[in-house]
Amino acid sequence: MFEHLAAFQPELAANLGEQFTSGRFAQVNLFSGPAYSLRMSFALECVRILDCHEDGRSRCTCPSCAQWRTLSGENLLIVSKRDHRSIIESAIASWERLGTDFSKEALIRSLRILLLAYHPQLNTLAEAAALNELVGQLVTSGEEEEAVRARWAKELRQGVRRLLVAAKKSSTITIAQVRSIAEWVSRSAIGSEKRFIIIEAMEETNLSARNALLKLLEEPPSDVYFFLLSEHPNRIMQTILSRARQTRFSPLTDEALARYLQPYYPKKQYSDLSSFYLENGGLDLPVLDEAARRIADSVIARRTLSSVELATLLDGIDKMDGYEQFLHFLLDCLCERQRVGALESARATALVRAVNESYYQGELYNQDVKMMGQGLYYTLLETR
Repeated sequence: MFEHLAAFQPELAANLGEQFTSGRFAQVNLFSGPAYSLRMSFALECVRILDCHEDGRSRCTCPSCAQWRTLSGENLLIVSKRDHRSIIESAIASWERLGTDFSKEALIRSLRILLLAYHPQLNTLAEAAALNELVGQLVTSGEEEEAVRARWAKELRQGVRRLLVAAKKSSTITIAQVRSIAEWVSRSAIGSEKRFIIIEAMEETNLSARNALLKLLEEPPSDVYFFLLSEHPNRIMQTILSRARQTRFSPLTDEALARYLQPYYPKKQYSDLSSFYLENGGLDLPVLDEAARRIADSVIARRTLSSVELATLLDGIDKMDGYEQFLHFLLDCLCERQRVGALESARATALVRAVNESYYQGELYNQDVKMMGQGLYYTLLETR
């Protein structure tokens, strides 16, 4: 069990493996830790082992495990909050370049993680159904030549873009989704079918969704397993924490990161998985970082950029679809300036609040990047 993940998080793999072999694996698990520490990968492997028809060993060839390798089962729901665009684009680019079985499977799984938020039990969306059909065709396709992969890549990018534009924005799981899950898990299973629910960003759920979820976690139905993923478990209500077995994930070591990326044959070394996905997803991180620093310096010094300078910066950010990452860099710049004494604390707090509000407004309303960027910039200049 967990043989392939043990190369990246050996202690966690041993700990979880022992829970399975001793029959102590819990129905409600909280996997906490930083982003890109393989919390989702471990949760999905736990799901595969629990549903395996044999002994749960890695690369098992039983029908259930064959299905789970492409996440094709219907007894899994995932409500995830992650940078799907960058992760999927990186996976598309890797498969288009390499054409290996590994890169194809990684691509299919990244697409399925997005699509499992549109399980018929939660909601339906025409764009999700269309992309799901396309992914199904990819699963059954054979080896593809480079030109064929390029055509597939174009169709997949279009399908993902249409879905992300059409999708309703939400921080994480909603009260309506919790109610739908409750209805789903309360039904009698066909045969001995287990059901699995993975919820990402648990700390960002609102109070009504938390309370409804708490009722489910208090006495989960037989053969129903919950995996809660969180970067900030201290923000989760204590009553939920008390009902979950907590497993803490650490960042990948440099050696583990190199092993993880080896099958992708990266052209450079990366400091973390986030940088790998973002760069391979089409973002020019040095350009975004420089844009953030120019904006931060302008705002702190109250030295207004010309309309042409600002438009040029925002145009470059917009073309690579990098506004969200730009805001992350901008927040880092403001915090850095505060640490070195170049920005007073009260003003830094107000500026950070304005940046965060711009991010959430953009998430909620799919606003135009140039319009958002201009509005944010002049707001920051006026912030005292």
